[in-house]
Amino acid sequence: MKRIIFVIFALSFCTTVYAQRVDIQKKSPMSGWEFNEWSVMLNGRTFGKYDVAKSFNEQSGFAIVQGRSLFYWLYNTIAYHNGNADTIYNRYLPYWVEALGYVIDYDNISVTNNNTNLATSVKALMQQRGADVSVTIITGPIGDTPKYDIDYLIINEHFVSKGTYKTTVYPLIKFYPGF
Repeated sequence: MKRIIFVIFALSFCTTVYAQRVDIQKKSPMSGWEFNEWSVMLNGRTFGKYDVAKSFNEQSGFAIVQGRSLFYWLYNTIAYHNGNADTIYNRYLPYWVEALGYVIDYDNISVTNNNTNLATSVKALMQQRGADVSVTIITGPIGDTPKYDIDYLIINEHFVSKGTYKTTVYPLIKFYPGF
């Protein structure tokens, strides 16, 4: 009987983990957001109330990083937002990761300006899609100091005028309601 209960629990847990990974790909960071007015003019183009993602040319794709295939959300802030990614960092992403069941560990955010070690596949993906911002969630360890109980939100930003990349890493703690 104990084995049956354990197998049911294990299958339930695996299904929940798999569903979480699928949600990262299905529900974009900008889904559900809207502008305050019915139409907004940004750099000469009119966007409707529900076109926030379109105004950032939201796309998705995969890149290989350290042997892992990672799913990325990609954004162009240059065309209609004058290269300003502040709303992505401070509005859309915090709400998105919370909706996925995470809390950002703001005390341990790390920023690497002029990240010369950014994976070539991420740079290529961003260039191919005309994106200056890429976003992914990595589960499990990063680098040599694995922290298996922590996931990470990784934001890469390409400063086209300088030809450099900035990488911001937000540690994510899984939120368990009621604890």
